[in-house]
Amino acid sequence: MKTLGYLALIGAMFAGLPAVASTICPSSASYIYSDGTATNVAGPLDGTCGADSAVQLTIPNDSVDGASIYFSNAQTGLTLGNVASIGASVAFSSDVASDEPYYVFDFHDTSGVFGETAGDKILFLENQSPNVSGSSMSLSPTATLFDVYDDTTGLYLNGGQSNVKTLDQLLAADPGLSSDPTYIGIAIGDDGGCAGPCSESLTVNSFTVNETAATPEPSSFLLLGTGLASLAGMARRRLGWA
Repeated sequence: MKTLGYLALIGAMFAGLPAVASTICPSSASYIYSDGTATNVAGPLDGTCGADSAVQLTIPNDSVDGASIYFSNAQTGLTLGNVASIGASVAFSSDVASDEPYYVFDFHDTSGVFGETAGDKILFLENQSPNVSGSSMSLSPTATLFDVYDDTTGLYLNGGQSNVKTLDQLLAADPGLSSDPTYIGIAIGDDGGCAGPCSESLTVNSFTVNETAATPEPSSFLLLGTGLASLAGMARRRLGWA
């Protein structure tokens, strides 16, 4: 009974653990792609990240494919299943009101649950509006909506581009994806609504990832609880407690 009391106490301690937050310097991105320009510029994190810590992506006209900035699993620690939230401080401008920056999860999948060939490169592409509030661009696994896109074949999967789901809903369809490491990116691109030469610009000033805190295995609780119970027993013997 005493050991169970210790386990309950330990469980309560771990239950209150917050998500693990990491702020990443945009200039340290593992991959930056742009058919236009990608330039390091002065940003609010220059004091901690070094000079020109922000990254500015520009698309000069509607014939340019797009631009994006990516952070790897090695930088973020993210798998598809441990995303608590993601946020970025951005400055965005576009000649087309419907154009917006969007988040991208980039990974390889072997399950084929969405209709892909095993091993194809899969993208979860954010598809909702609006997704920028002032200078804040946020992502929630329970609220942000995504398409499923096969980047190897160039086709939308899982019912097509209009069938949007949250990250949690997509993982419910294929729980095995939860442990897959993923790149996370922010991208811009013309949505096809431009009647003439139109431009876009996105400056990523900061990037913050919140991971769900790791939950200790039940066996870890038992070992820790047993150890504390043993220490308590030693203390009783030394102090002469009944």
